[in-house]
Amino acid sequence: MRRTPVPSGSPVPGRLGRLTATERRLWQAFPHGGLVDLRTGHAAADDPAGADRWPADRVVRGGVIAALLLGACPTVAGAVAAVRLAGARITGELLLGHGEVSPLLLLQGCRFDGPVVLDGAVTGSIDLSGSRLTTLSASGAHVRGTLDLSRTVVSGPAAGGTEAEDEEVRAVLADGIRVDGSLLAERAEVNGSFGLIGARIDGRVNLMDARLVDARADGESLNAGGMRIGRSLLAQRLRTTGALRLAGAHIGSSLYLTGARLDGRGHWALHGDSLTVAGYSFFGPHRTEELTQPFTAIGTVRLPGAKFGSGLTFSGARLTPTPGQPALRANRLQVAGSLHLNKGFRTEGEIRLTGARIAGHLDLIGMASPDALLTLYAASAAGGIGDQPGSWPNRLNLDGFTYGPFSRYADAVDRLDMVRRQVRRSDPARTGGFRAQPYEQLAAYYRSLGNDGEARTVLLARQRAVRAELSFPRRLPGYLLDLLVGYGYRPLRAFGWAIGLLVASSVYFGRVHPQRTGSDSSATFNPVLYAADHLIPVVRFGQSDAWQYHGVPAVVTVVLTVLGWTLGIAIAAAAGRTFTRN
Repeated sequence: MRRTPVPSGSPVPGRLGRLTATERRLWQAFPHGGLVDLRTGHAAADDPAGADRWPADRVVRGGVIAALLLGACPTVAGAVAAVRLAGARITGELLLGHGEVSPLLLLQGCRFDGPVVLDGAVTGSIDLSGSRLTTLSASGAHVRGTLDLSRTVVSGPAAGGTEAEDEEVRAVLADGIRVDGSLLAERAEVNGSFGLIGARIDGRVNLMDARLVDARADGESLNAGGMRIGRSLLAQRLRTTGALRLAGAHIGSSLYLTGARLDGRGHWALHGDSLTVAGYSFFGPHRTEELTQPFTAIGTVRLPGAKFGSGLTFSGARLTPTPGQPALRANRLQVAGSLHLNKGFRTEGEIRLTGARIAGHLDLIGMASPDALLTLYAASAAGGIGDQPGSWPNRLNLDGFTYGPFSRYADAVDRLDMVRRQVRRSDPARTGGFRAQPYEQLAAYYRSLGNDGEARTVLLARQRAVRAELSFPRRLPGYLLDLLVGYGYRPLRAFGWAIGLLVASSVYFGRVHPQRTGSDSSATFNPVLYAADHLIPVVRFGQSDAWQYHGVPAVVTVVLTVLGWTLGIAIAAAAGRTFTRN
């Protein structure tokens, strides 16, 4: 490869030796920011994956680029100096660590044989779009502009290398980086972990159509714990292999994961503990005219303690849990808007919303997860619930769940089916467990509508559920109280029994004549009043003092008296429940 001297006035550091013709072109173009484009115009020939076959005149040493950026070549007044190079094979390392780099760095469609090191550097905008790298290290760097990795392929550490050090398994190590503009990685491919722990991106982060792969068994495709993004995180149709970690991250606007596919490889698919999103968050489908692509997570989606300043949607999502874990783990979740688990949302695992606080609606319309367990223990949905027949899973934990109105009115007999799906404490795989609070909450909903009759239906069902938990001998009084007055929630039933007994006993006593007990021969026997004397406690019509029976009729009077007192007590209890509305 022939090297030619650079014209006088532009001294080259001796350590670089003589420059090649291509390097001389770059050196001469640098002061005024000229573009050196080595591409042929044919996509196949210009693919950086085939750079090993490129001719020698497309090769530039990384040391030459670093020297230009670090001040080895004088700039020209009135021009913006920049390294603008396209379609080159860059040999050796590109070392800019802890340097002060003012010029723009644009290396588009290039192939890097060695690592790119920007640790602790302060730079202007960096554009590596369409290039192919081994590793990029930018820990603690400050980019005063945009970092563009669009369509970039980062192949990661060389095969067979040691994995003893964490950095050596990271294809991109940018922990603590600060980017004053945006981080663009649309359609990027990263083979190895992408580290952005504690990063600060003042603009947006674009991961649309990107592929992030960490092939280790417990790998992390992206570790962005504590990252702060000034605007939105755009990750539509993102593909990950290995956990996507956003624990403690703060997103200043919206989060888009529509159509994304997250594969945790047997571990977490998304680790979003204490994630904060100021705007709306979309874990829903990406739709085109030809295809609807749902959000898919293979592994648990973790959102404990996460806060969403607007709505959160999992519409049409497909969640496959990590073995032994919930499909969606969102304890203490806070959503200022509505939570949508609707429009074909599907999982067979647990949807754990323990202690969640939803200011808007919990939307279950069109939910298609009959075999799931929906846990709403101590949760609240202040705006109410949107549902339809068949949208609730077959297993529920509603203990402590409070909510506003349902979007669809249904009679209590239909709503009670929801409460009866409560799981047992001892075996969450089985339904039929009893908790009092879900019944009381449902009754409170009907009372809020002014429908006390439906509320009493719910509370009667609660008493029957309590009875079902008792041993058979202890159930017997309950059966009697239920039969007579529906545990006090059906007071008219007692009057019906009383009238029925009065008619039956009157007919009976009308056919069996009693004996006179008094000396007043003018007294006339009245079977209705005689039956009322024994059936109605306290009140006396005088018939039982003037007449009496012996034998079987006497036994009937005793039974009638006992039933009268029983009905009287039941009616008093029913009246008490009616007046207290409890």
